[in-house]
Amino acid sequence: MEIVEVGIKLSKNFIYYDNFLKNNGFYNDFNVKTHDIYYTQKKLDGLSENEIKNSCIRLRSCNDSSFKVQNNLLKELTIDEVPLDELVNLEKVLLELGYKKIFDTLKYDHHYYKEGMNSKIQLQEIKDIGLLVYYDNSIYYEFPLEEQRRKLIAELISYGFDEINFNTLGLDKLRTLYYKKECYSKNQNG
Repeated sequence: MEIVEVGIKLSKNFIYYDNFLKNNGFYNDFNVKTHDIYYTQKKLDGLSENEIKNSCIRLRSCNDSSFKVQNNLLKELTIDEVPLDELVNLEKVLLELGYKKIFDTLKYDHHYYKEGMNSKIQLQEIKDIGLLVYYDNSIYYEFPLEEQRRKLIAELISYGFDEINFNTLGLDKLRTLYYKKECYSKNQNG
């Protein structure tokens, strides 16, 4: 089962959408600063967003905490967490194993919901990319991909995101950073 997540670049700033959502009955119940660093030994040319993500070891730090090792691709890497002061040493080990740092990302993630919603709207302020709205909904997971996408966009439109329409493509964050130009697709999880 493939899950569609839309990640659409927005035209106004975070304060506008934060106020807009709160004024329309949404609650902001989660905010986090996320620092992700990606390492790979593979060529990423021609890969989808999800394929790029799955080709990388990812280290994630939330609110300046230690980095958690996610998507560990190495049996030699036996740790789950890296303190900030040990990051340089880990990078030396990864380099010796043929891995190089490919992305170093920073984002501020804000979640919104209102009574009766099955999922949350995420506003993400992503350094070097801009502001995106991310949305998926588990009640649509069993539908074909295009139908999932249409339902997600219809839901966002119903919540007042009137700059979005059914032809709006989502922005692929990792592909955009890799190619150094905006890259779009119909599924940011695909």
